[in-house]
Amino acid sequence: MDRFPLNPEQRAAVEHGDGPLMVLAGAGTGKTRVLVQRIAQLVERGVEPWGILAVTFTNKAAGEMRHRLRGLLGEAADAMWIGTFHATCARLLRRHAERVGLTRSFTIFDDDDQVKLVEKLLKEHGLDDQVSPRTVLGRIDRAKNRNEDPRKLKVGVFDDVIEQIYPLYQAQLAKENAVDFNDLLLKVLELFAADGVGNRLRTRFRHVLVDEFQDTNRVQYDLVTRFAAASRNLTVVGDDDQSIYAWRGAEPRNLLDFDRDFPDAAVIKLEHNYRSTQTILDAANGIIRHNRDRHEKALWTDRTGGDPIELYQAGDERGEAYFVAQSIRRLLDEGPHSPNEIAILYRTNAQSRVLEEHLRAARVPAKVVGAVSFFERREVKDVIAYLRLLQNGSADSAFERVVNVPARGIGDATVDRLRAAARAHGTGLLEAARLAARGEVAGIGAAPRKKLHGFVELIDGLADVVAAGASVAETIIQVVDRSGLRAKLEADDSSESRDRLDNLAELVSTATDFDDMETDEVAGTSGRWTLDDDVVETESGAEERAEERGDGEGPRAGVAGFLERISLAAPADQAAVREQVVLMTVHIAKGLEWPVVFLPGLEDGLFPSLRERDGTSEDAALEEERRLAYVAITRARQRLVMTHARTRMQWGKIQIQTPSRFLDDLPAATLATSVRSSRPQVPRGPRIVDGNFAPRRPNRFGRGSGARPRDELDQRDDYDEPVYSVEDAAGSAPTRGPFSIGAAVSHVLFGAGRVVAIAGTGQDQKATVEFANVGRKTVFVHYLHAGDDSLN
Repeated sequence: MDRFPLNPEQRAAVEHGDGPLMVLAGAGTGKTRVLVQRIAQLVERGVEPWGILAVTFTNKAAGEMRHRLRGLLGEAADAMWIGTFHATCARLLRRHAERVGLTRSFTIFDDDDQVKLVEKLLKEHGLDDQVSPRTVLGRIDRAKNRNEDPRKLKVGVFDDVIEQIYPLYQAQLAKENAVDFNDLLLKVLELFAADGVGNRLRTRFRHVLVDEFQDTNRVQYDLVTRFAAASRNLTVVGDDDQSIYAWRGAEPRNLLDFDRDFPDAAVIKLEHNYRSTQTILDAANGIIRHNRDRHEKALWTDRTGGDPIELYQAGDERGEAYFVAQSIRRLLDEGPHSPNEIAILYRTNAQSRVLEEHLRAARVPAKVVGAVSFFERREVKDVIAYLRLLQNGSADSAFERVVNVPARGIGDATVDRLRAAARAHGTGLLEAARLAARGEVAGIGAAPRKKLHGFVELIDGLADVVAAGASVAETIIQVVDRSGLRAKLEADDSSESRDRLDNLAELVSTATDFDDMETDEVAGTSGRWTLDDDVVETESGAEERAEERGDGEGPRAGVAGFLERISLAAPADQAAVREQVVLMTVHIAKGLEWPVVFLPGLEDGLFPSLRERDGTSEDAALEEERRLAYVAITRARQRLVMTHARTRMQWGKIQIQTPSRFLDDLPAATLATSVRSSRPQVPRGPRIVDGNFAPRRPNRFGRGSGARPRDELDQRDDYDEPVYSVEDAAGSAPTRGPFSIGAAVSHVLFGAGRVVAIAGTGQDQKATVEFANVGRKTVFVHYLHAGDDSLN
């Protein structure tokens, strides 16, 4: 069997026999390799593939693990249970749905579905002016992450709202045969208490392996320990230094205290890093060593040295964004890097706006990951709602979304009467619409009755398409055509409507890929598993035997499988189709890596964030921020650029910023320049007008207002074109003029050029220079060097 070379610590983890194992895997230390080869070794030792459960946190990680195992084990990898917590639990629930009050066709409410449901409930009970849907859902989520009743978590604020709304929320989910993401896990926990099923689940897997264990919450911890209760063969891989999801319920103590809960666990540390240079690792180690609540470890690599970390202080956020954009533009022009080898990582999504503007003006191809995802776009959500209604006629939330999309004259008053009829008859809204179409609902006149009849016929016709065996892609095409969505968007003929049509076309392409993959899986699984010459049966009467071998209710096909797949999609699973620089938060970037990484916004209050967090001490919050910085730094393989601004616009006012305290933790030997300078290395950047850099105009700020104008805090602002002053790498003053028109000059940021105009006198003297690399710029003369005339 093909093997990759292993270092001694990796080999010890791979070859560990039975019993609990904790692998403390630092960033870039090859944990995926260890997991994959450990699983392969288990199979070589005689463990049945279908007796192995491997749990990850992202679809991408699960796909990568399965791909590597196919290379090592062939078809045996397809019999294993490899997936995210939610995908694994969804698969189990399909088999045993009836034991927890569901049917096998249950649907999964995504974030948008949950918000709309709570929004409706708040409005129906006159509470929508008191609290937002997201506040309510946040309370519900935090409680469910701990397997607690949200009504029992009394915090004083909105307790009465939670008391009233939560049971209604759960009742509506039950009515629609639906679950939210938390319920996927909680209902599997319920299965452990069910007669017969619970014991089967406890003995179902001989080995359980969990990746990113530091990110598990209390419910996930309970799940994996119950799956491994009988065998005690539980392998957990994680890094407490990368535990950055406490805000969504992660319990770092699950990893920190694992050897307390399993005192006989073997503990192996992976510290040999294969990703980054030693300079980058020294910077990461310098920051994280200040945390107290951690397992002691330090990353190291054979790749000694490396480019020093670059630090830049800008005048404001525009100057920072300009510097980042121009630096990337230079990297792309001069090589050897391509756009998809560069990432910009930030602490908050709000930082992306000014960065996007300057990247666009610098003609840098870029993509923001984790903003409005493809599946959250309105037209895509509309088509998905049609599919949900086809899959589950009781999906009232889907009915309400599409009954008047595109507009067909069915208003709120009609829907209100349908709700009343549904309550009276104990049915869903679609069935109430059927009653109304037959004239059996009071208060609905002939005109809306006719429109409802047309909608019911539309849904029934689409259901016939599905029943006839249409692929998911063909079903979506029929939805777009028969519903009138295509005709409406084509009739609008605006740039927005054309974009929406393109998105629907992309949805069809996504469904086509899904259909093709399902066809390949079905073709590849037919009759493949034999054991002692006993072919695994797949008829319903042999379901239990098939389950033992990993077949049975596998990944779902058709509309139901497609809906499940997109419901479980995560922001980090978004892929850049063409070469683009990516922008994303550090939280989303975890697990990813790039040759070049830019980290803007290294300022106290921004990174680290110093906001108070419910139920978290100030010290614990700062330790999580330090872990976040560690994660950000270790995303870089070769080059790391960190920037911060002296001022930043917040809520319409200029705020003076303090450089991040984390910069003080960086070893001096890792830095290219001094962290702090008396003046900004890059002042504020030019304004963006119509997607291009615009010249500045004289400042007309009145002196009587409370807000301080930017020119009092920054460089002079009495010029027509942007003026840039950049200190050289040593921090010393460059050789100064005087320069005459036509003189050859050089600038530390813009390179070689020739003076084409001079203006002003003394310290305010400026030169307009035609630079070879970046074109014409206006700069202060005292930041120009005398150039080599032969180079111009």
